[in-house]
Amino acid sequence: MDVEELRARVEALRPNFHSPFDFGAGILTKPAHVQRRFRRRLRLMQIPQDLTGKTVLDIGAWDGFFSFELERRGAKRVLAIDTWGGDGKALDCLLLAREHFKSNIEYKRLDAEHLSPEAVGTFDLVFCAGVLYHLRHPLLTLDRIRSVTAGKLILETNSLIPALHESAPLITFFPGDEDRVIADKKRFPWHWGAFPTQSWVSYALTTAGFPRHRFVYTPSFKWLKKIAAGITNVPQSGRLIVHAEVG
Repeated sequence: MDVEELRARVEALRPNFHSPFDFGAGILTKPAHVQRRFRRRLRLMQIPQDLTGKTVLDIGAWDGFFSFELERRGAKRVLAIDTWGGDGKALDCLLLAREHFKSNIEYKRLDAEHLSPEAVGTFDLVFCAGVLYHLRHPLLTLDRIRSVTAGKLILETNSLIPALHESAPLITFFPGDEDRVIADKKRFPWHWGAFPTQSWVSYALTTAGFPRHRFVYTPSFKWLKKIAAGITNVPQSGRLIVHAEVG
């Protein structure tokens, strides 16, 4: 397609892009500060630079930003899964990028809670970023993720930072994205996700069948957040990134 057609198609989908794509010719989906944030996320996740010959599953792919990055690093097969919301516009974002970049990534509309080897097969690397706290059944989903992981899982999630008892395997209640109306929003103003403590993530991964895991990133300014939680009596949150292996 020519540049003007591409520009028009990107502009029509712009509200649905979550990630910073550079389509060339000055066609960008997000401003510079979002581009910097995603570059930082990529560094912190410590995804292997060389994925030559590997099969990869991207759970909660949305517009496919990480799927394309995983393919760029040499993966021989990348499957992107998501529910893509009600109107499917986020999938249109992925398909536009797939067409423009002449990508071979595969895609499948599938809820993470319904993963199974029968549905998708098994993968050398499973990548799951920004998904766990959207789920009604996070531990069950980790079981499902384990069933399709033949090698390594890279998991990124928001975590709970209480003032005290962070070493306990705690997780906030979350009924799922389809039903997240909880009355006491003034007291608990964060996004209504299932935010786990780091301890919960550790125990949950072990329980799900990942005997070895290591945290490659824990929340910044954690002690300041713990102090804030103590003063306000409202737990804080921050990002966790963990690499887990099946063997």
